[in-house]
Amino acid sequence: MGGDFAPQATVEGAVLAARELKLRVVLVGDRSILQKEMAEHDCEGLDIIIEHAPEVVTMDDSPMEVVLAKPQSSLHVCYHLLKRGDVDAVISAGNSGAMMTIGITLLGNLPGIDRPAIASIMPTVEGLALLVDAGANTEAKALNLAQFGVMGSAYMHRLRGLAAPKVGILANGEEASKGTELTRTAAAMLAQSAPHINYIGYVEGRDLNHAKADVVVTDGFTGNVALKTMEGFASFLLGNLREVYGSSMRGRLSYLLVRKPLRAMRERFDPAEYGGAPLLGLAGRAIIAHGSSDPRAIRNALRTAANESLGDALSHDIVDLLGKMSTTIPSRMAGKGIRAIFGRMRERLHLRGKDGELGPERPKAEIPIAATGKSRTGGLLNGAGPITGGRETSNHGAEQSANVPAPALEHHAEKPNDKAPHTKEDEQP
Repeated sequence: MGGDFAPQATVEGAVLAARELKLRVVLVGDRSILQKEMAEHDCEGLDIIIEHAPEVVTMDDSPMEVVLAKPQSSLHVCYHLLKRGDVDAVISAGNSGAMMTIGITLLGNLPGIDRPAIASIMPTVEGLALLVDAGANTEAKALNLAQFGVMGSAYMHRLRGLAAPKVGILANGEEASKGTELTRTAAAMLAQSAPHINYIGYVEGRDLNHAKADVVVTDGFTGNVALKTMEGFASFLLGNLREVYGSSMRGRLSYLLVRKPLRAMRERFDPAEYGGAPLLGLAGRAIIAHGSSDPRAIRNALRTAANESLGDALSHDIVDLLGKMSTTIPSRMAGKGIRAIFGRMRERLHLRGKDGELGPERPKAEIPIAATGKSRTGGLLNGAGPITGGRETSNHGAEQSANVPAPALEHHAEKPNDKAPHTKEDEQP
């Protein structure tokens, strides 16, 4: 239900992903609205489910208030599906702050990680680079920046197969004396982390697309401004090229000679081509899509969610790297600061008891067997078993909060002659 063009773009993108990528997709949100949108598409034979969620998180909602005030929001239901193992990933184009806050509250962070971060792909002259953080943490500490570098390095190792990804910190100059106390302290931590982290020093804004670094680390405020600036300039450049080649007959004729490389350049600059950005450091797979995502962007966000680079192996790499660098990049005390706040939230939501035990167990949702007999979405990534006996096998346990509804999931593919999906209650990632 989140995003500038939701739910139309979300549903259409889900249909594209189910058809072209053969994924099992669960749409979460207002059931009646999603049924109406599904009826606009040919969904026969597609593995698409609707899970009802009566509440919606808006872009104006405070993330901290949403955690307690809207326990039946689509984002809450998404994360509960992930926690129970009914899905492998959560995707949202809505309120990214709420996406992170609810994720931390319900799932927690990876061991040793203080704060998750948005890892956004950037095009460069040599391929791709990663910007961490792209908006999750508007304020950060040196420890956070150092951990962003560790997570980004592990991700680029998995995503691109780089043996030693080059990690840099975004600053106002290359000299070690530049930057702020925040960046200098983080730089010292990363510099002392060799050989586990290949830290190369500061990176300037003009170097972001010149492949100087494979991973560029910054706080979420600066990262988001940098990312939006690049997107804005790409749009400005393409608009000017369109005007140059379309303003005269000579320009249109010359366009015929260069249209293929121009089309390739446009695709490289288009944020929709990269789909969504993973929320690294969360104890579960979460993808944040652009707020202006169109159907193609949603489809590509689903493709990103099904990428093996975001599976359990990446989480293991991050935890293992942090363990090797515990003397240079320490973990914060779990009982202090923001972690203590989220811990108290878990207790208030009855998700965890004082001893850290999970709350009362609820039965898992009944899931009819799909006609194709396919395993759950992305099952290959997390080692999930197939759906058997009308109930989905989960390797994450069946625990769920006693105060959050657990409606059954119903396959749309059960009745191919019905254009409107046969759904359960649902929420949209």
